[in-house]
Amino acid sequence: MDYPETLAWIHSTERFGSRLGLDRMRRLLHRLGDPQEKVPFLHVAGTNGKGSTTTMIASALTAGGFRTGRFISPYILEFRERMEIDGEMIPRERLAALATRLRPIAEEFKAAGNPPTEFELVTALGLTWFAEEGCDIAVLEVGLGGRLDATNVIPAPLVAVITRIDYDHTAIDYDHTAILGDTLAAIAGEKCGIIKPGSTVVCYPDQSPEALEVIRRRAAEEGDPLRLPDRGQLAVLASDLTGSRIRYRGQEVFLPLAGPHQILNAATAMEALNALSGSRFALPPAAVAAGIAAARFPARLELLRQAPPVLLDGAHNPNGGQALCRALEALGLHGLTAVVGMLRDKDCLPVLRQIAPYCRRMIVTTVPNPRSYTAGEFAALARQVCSDVTVCPDCGEAARLALQTAEGGVLAFGSLYLASAVRPVLLGLLAPQ
Repeated sequence: MDYPETLAWIHSTERFGSRLGLDRMRRLLHRLGDPQEKVPFLHVAGTNGKGSTTTMIASALTAGGFRTGRFISPYILEFRERMEIDGEMIPRERLAALATRLRPIAEEFKAAGNPPTEFELVTALGLTWFAEEGCDIAVLEVGLGGRLDATNVIPAPLVAVITRIDYDHTAIDYDHTAILGDTLAAIAGEKCGIIKPGSTVVCYPDQSPEALEVIRRRAAEEGDPLRLPDRGQLAVLASDLTGSRIRYRGQEVFLPLAGPHQILNAATAMEALNALSGSRFALPPAAVAAGIAAARFPARLELLRQAPPVLLDGAHNPNGGQALCRALEALGLHGLTAVVGMLRDKDCLPVLRQIAPYCRRMIVTTVPNPRSYTAGEFAALARQVCSDVTVCPDCGEAARLALQTAEGGVLAFGSLYLASAVRPVLLGLLAPQ
C-alpha cells in the first residue's frame, strides 16, 4: 500500500466499537514481535489536558538527549501527528510499509470474526515504529478511558500520569457512559486502569476530591508512590497571549501554551519528569526548561497573530469551553469575532453559551465532516446566545470574512475538524505578502 491507500484502509475500520478489551490487542502485537516490551513508557490518562501534558513531557525528554516517541490522539493537521519521534512525524513511506505488514494480520483477525478497531491498528503501528526505531523512551496518551484502552497493553510504565478528570459531555457513536461510568469516581476508576505495580503515579494538582480519592486508593493498592504537584511551589511570573513564565519547585520555565489550565498541565508534566530522578532518564533543569519552551500543540488556544489577536482553539465540549473562557478572561479578551462550527454529536449549546459573552459576533459554518451541523442548522443554536450571527457554509470563506470584518480579535473555535480546515487558511491570510 502507498500512503493514501494506508489512510483509506485505517479509516475504513471501526474506530472504537463495542469490542473493548486487551486480549485481541495483545495477540495483534505478538504477531508484530511484541514491540510494547521493547521500550520504556510514560502513560498519560485523563479527561482534559492529556495531549498538552504528553507533548510537554516528550519535548523535555527529547531536549535531554533521549530518542523519544510521542503518541497522541486525535490529530489536528495531519494523521501522522499521531506518532512522532523527537518532534518529527512518522514518514509517509514508513507508515505505509508498517501498515502493509499489519494489514494481512488484521485481515486474519477479521476473517475469524474479531477484527481490530481503528484505534488498535493505529496504536499497533505507533508501538511498532517506536520499537523498530530504537526509541529510548515513549510517552503515550490514552485514547479512551484507560483500563481497557489499546495503549494499556504496555507493561508497568515508569510514570502513570492522571490529568484532570471530569465528565465528558459528549454523545458520540459509542456510549461513554457505558464505558467510563456516570460518576467522577467511576470515570476515575477507568482512568486509573493505567496504574500498575512498579510505577510512580503523578496526578493533576486540582483534581476533584471524588476522583483524587480513587487515585489515592488505586496507587496504594498497587504499591505505587503518588506524587501531587505542590500548588504552594507554583508561581506565575508573567502571562500573556504568547504563554506564561512560571516557577515550579524553584525552576523557572517559559510555557508557550496560553491559558491558566496549561499552567497546571505544565506543573503536572514537570512533576512527572521529576519522578524520573534517580533513573537513567533523569533530566537536568536546563533540559526541562528547553523542552517545555519548545512544546507546540496546534489548536490549543493557539496564537496565530498577536495584534489584533487571532486565536484557534478546539473547544467543543463544556470542559473545553470552560478552559477557554478562563483563558479569555485571564487575558482580558472580549468583543471577539468568532468562527465556529461543531458536529451534531457534541453538546454544542452549553459551549456556545459559555463563549458568547466574549464574542461581539459569531460567523457559523459547516465543519468538513459528515457528522457536522450545517451552517444554517448551527445558526439556530448560535442565535440563542448571540444577537449577531452570520451564516457562511464554507469554513475557509468564514475565516476570510472574520479577518476582513473583525473590529477586534478573531477566535476560531469548535470542532477539531474545523481547526484543521481553517488553520492553514488563517495562516495563509496572515502571512506577510
